[in-house]
Amino acid sequence: MPETITKNKKQLNHNEKKKISLYSVGVNLILSIIKIIGGMISGSAALTADGVHSLSDLAASLSVYVGIVISNKKSDLFPHGLYKVENLVALVSAFAIFFAGYEIAKDVLFGESEPIKNLTVAIGVIGLTVLITFLYSRWEKQKAIELNSPSLLADAEHIKTDFYTALVVLVGVLGQYFGYPIIEKIAVVVVVYFIFHSGFEILKEAIKVLLDASLDHETIENIKDILKQESKVKDIIAITGRNAGSFKFVQLDLAMDTDSLKEAHELAHTIENHIKEQMPFVEKVVVHYQ
Repeated sequence: MPETITKNKKQLNHNEKKKISLYSVGVNLILSIIKIIGGMISGSAALTADGVHSLSDLAASLSVYVGIVISNKKSDLFPHGLYKVENLVALVSAFAIFFAGYEIAKDVLFGESEPIKNLTVAIGVIGLTVLITFLYSRWEKQKAIELNSPSLLADAEHIKTDFYTALVVLVGVLGQYFGYPIIEKIAVVVVVYFIFHSGFEILKEAIKVLLDASLDHETIENIKDILKQESKVKDIIAITGRNAGSFKFVQLDLAMDTDSLKEAHELAHTIENHIKEQMPFVEKVVVHYQ
């Protein structure tokens, strides 16, 4: 019964991630259209370039969706699943964020300034972009944390770069309009720093999982608390494990206070069920006992 519940939770988790990733595709498509049209009407080359950049965000969101779909597949060649595809997608998203930062820096610091023909349209489009990207990236980040999804978290950070980009474009448009183009160049340096910082954090976490780094300290401490509730567990010899996508794989070495092999085996199953019930996203628990 607990195993059936776990499978149902995993499927619901997977379906929710697919739905959110499709929302991201729609958001990036809308942003691309309004920026390019707004840039053409207002005469803002920066806004038009930002719209073209959003097309690359659209491609990145599509890759996140594909990664989430693939990560739920299993085959004889990959009996433990393809959960790490999510981390691989997060890795690609990190490099996409780095590229976005580079493009912003190149366009603003080394590009030629163009006169603004329609300030109202430019500010209106930028304001709408700021509102959409700020609200959506916050919501997606919250859902990514709830679903423990590295690819959605990376996508949320990627969309947040559009928020920063919009601020740069806004400052640049106003500075250019009022005859102070240097303001745009100063603002972009600050924004690019934040963009590269978020990309580095995603890159670091993705590499840790792909290289099978240990479980985080909080997870290990939670497992210890669960084991302390089991009166037959005499000693916790070792707690090890790894992450893969949204899920955790746990291995326990325990000394049990029993002379019965059958009782020790039953206790191992009980411990596994308790950990899965109390800790979300634990895919498998292997218990070695003595």
